[in-house]
Amino acid sequence: MSRREQVVLTNMCMITDGQQVLIQDRKSEKWPGMTFPGGDCVIIMTGV
Repeated sequence: MSRREQVVLTNMCMITDGQQVLIQDRKSEKWPGMTFPGGDCVIIMTGV
């Protein structure tokens, strides 16, 4: 039995100041709605 499994890992960071939370209200038709502000996305491929 193979012990390998393909997975997607996601990491999110929430920025708060007391009771306030930093969010972004996206207006894009492709991806509308509330989300955390984004930065660069780095994808690392390994041959392990």
